[in-house]
Amino acid sequence: MTDDKDYFYRRAELELEMAQRTEHPEAVKAHYTIASYYLDKVYSDADDAVIDPAASDEPTPA
Repeated sequence: MTDDKDYFYRRAELELEMAQRTEHPEAVKAHYTIASYYLDKVYSDADDAVIDPAASDEPTPA
């Protein structure tokens, strides 16, 4: 893992811990949502590759 992905993974773990410790339903939801965003950054390959819309086989909208 890159340093950034290590950081995002640790942050996700912390958010999950906070979600488990809190009692307020909205706070639990917020912590899980934030953890999800961090995990998306860890497991997403989009930040490792250059996305070129011109390289897509999909037709370009008119």
